[in-house]
Amino acid sequence: MSLFIPSSDNESDENLFNKNNDDDKNIENDQDSLPSIPKTRTTTTRSSSTIKPKQLRFTASTTQITHLSEVFNCLISINNQAIISIRPTGITLYSTYNYTTKVHLNIDPSLFNIYNITTDQDEVLDDDELKLGVDISLVADCFNSVQNTLKFDSSVTCYITYNGDGHPLQIEFEDNSISEKLEFYTFYIEDMDDEDYSSNSNLAIDYENIILEIIVKSDVLTSLLQELNQIHTDLLFIYAAEDKLNFISSGSIGMSKLIFPNEKSILEKSIIDKLNYPYIISQFKFEEFFKIFKSVKLSSKCKILKDLKGCFSIQLICKNNQQSHYSGTLITLNMNELIHNDYLIEWILQDELSGQSTIPVTETLSTNKNVTFESNIPRLPHEPLINSFKMSKKRKEI
Repeated sequence: MSLFIPSSDNESDENLFNKNNDDDKNIENDQDSLPSIPKTRTTTTRSSSTIKPKQLRFTASTTQITHLSEVFNCLISINNQAIISIRPTGITLYSTYNYTTKVHLNIDPSLFNIYNITTDQDEVLDDDELKLGVDISLVADCFNSVQNTLKFDSSVTCYITYNGDGHPLQIEFEDNSISEKLEFYTFYIEDMDDEDYSSNSNLAIDYENIILEIIVKSDVLTSLLQELNQIHTDLLFIYAAEDKLNFISSGSIGMSKLIFPNEKSILEKSIIDKLNYPYIISQFKFEEFFKIFKSVKLSSKCKILKDLKGCFSIQLICKNNQQSHYSGTLITLNMNELIHNDYLIEWILQDELSGQSTIPVTETLSTNKNVTFESNIPRLPHEPLINSFKMSKKRKEI
């Protein structure tokens, strides 16, 4: 049996070619018999991906070296890497730590003598933006070095230039005798809005559902954080109620409670959703919470917010003593709480509701019996030792 098909059963290649030509001629004849259709010119439109993006360029100058050095150092206590967003309305720097803390810092254009954003196309719009990533620790070291020389020469001017994607961040310092120019590598930032970035890891405060708002003087809060650090705090509990703000420490020496002064000059504002929350307790790992210390120390006023979903926000206004007209740099730190320690939370609530500030050491250490107070609130069988301190007005200064 042959595997090949006999050629007699199939048309040759030549016959097939001639047949195709005949079919093409028949199609042409059919087309000639149809009414003529005017030919139209086809045009192609350029896709949006080929449109040349607007090229932005940023230039600025300032003599406020000390203030920029201080605010940059606040950022590196959170993370060495930062995202810088430059807009006509100001400069915003973002940084995060371990998906639990986020900081963004807003610098107003009035801090600069020159603040320009230019473009090679039409005029610059309010929503135009230059975005870059940079190692902010290197930038901070640069400003710290120059700040140390200001005691010898106070006429140092800083020039900042950024020409867009693919270009380094250029910072130049110039005084009466020398000019020093530095370039910092930048890394690529994917396109995303500030709202997308701020909502990352649920670290965005929901201003429509605020359950706690407190305004305090920053110098008192700075002193309180120093004392919490000195007593080796491990866990920090913040208890807030009407006209009451307590910082409770759990550490190697036991439980300690620092009572924040409730004078209006110090605790300027205290609003709590009393209908739904007669008290609010927040719990943090103190090592992470203490990262706000540099920012608090630099600021003059502190606002504390907490929303319904548990996001805790600290907003700080940092004035510039060398510029009286400057509105201030705003530093916002948002953080997530730890999962509450039910045992310590229950004890704190019982202690606060009982009105008893100190537990006798002998009863706590020598017996396992419940400690009874005048309020007859049931106590836990194993009470932690607590030492209470009240912040004095004389200790406001650092």
